[in-house]
Amino acid sequence: MPTVVPLTPETEWLPKLRHLPNWEPPLIPTLVLAPHPDDETLGAGGLIARLCEAGVPVVVVAITDGENAYADTQNMSEIRVQEQVKALYRLGVPESKVRRLRLPDRDVSACEDRLVDSLLPMIKGGMHLVAPWKRDFHPDHEAAGRVAARVAEIRGVILTSYLFWTWHRGVPEMLEGLSVEKVLLTDAELHTKRYALEAHASQFEHADGQPILSPELLMPTQRDYEVYIR
Repeated sequence: MPTVVPLTPETEWLPKLRHLPNWEPPLIPTLVLAPHPDDETLGAGGLIARLCEAGVPVVVVAITDGENAYADTQNMSEIRVQEQVKALYRLGVPESKVRRLRLPDRDVSACEDRLVDSLLPMIKGGMHLVAPWKRDFHPDHEAAGRVAARVAEIRGVILTSYLFWTWHRGVPEMLEGLSVEKVLLTDAELHTKRYALEAHASQFEHADGQPILSPELLMPTQRDYEVYIR
């Protein structure tokens, strides 16, 4: 399988992101949607670490087990579930706070109504919903973003969107006119996020040694801030 090469290099993003306004996330019960094991860490690991350190209740909803990621690895779902458990523990989220929906990997868009029905009982007034951006260049991310918007409107809760594939498949102009802000991470939060990412070993390279999440793809996770659309 060929390695994904970013269409937009990090050097083109950084000048556009440097002057974004800072955002202080609310310290209220938070539910984070993860289309696949690792998305929550890649896109919002620093935020999760901050909330957990502050004693804020955080629940992570794992929409799929990422079972269809790569055909060259057996038992992919079991591997990725355990990696996510380890990563979230490092961020401060115990396994008891992970909800697994086991919807089909790569086909979440066919289950959007089902996903809405699963999420509504978990969302209460006064909560904060954090989900992938509905234009994040992966069909499962986009489906999760659309569902999050529906659920947030029904329940009247705050919705904040994180990004990952946008950094590699999008262009800076896509964010113009949107309410885009960044969370400045402390050294400790950034260290915790990087430590959590290390748990996702199956996502770093294929069995033949070809990179999956290459150093280039991981460059946005090395920033000392996280970017959100609010």
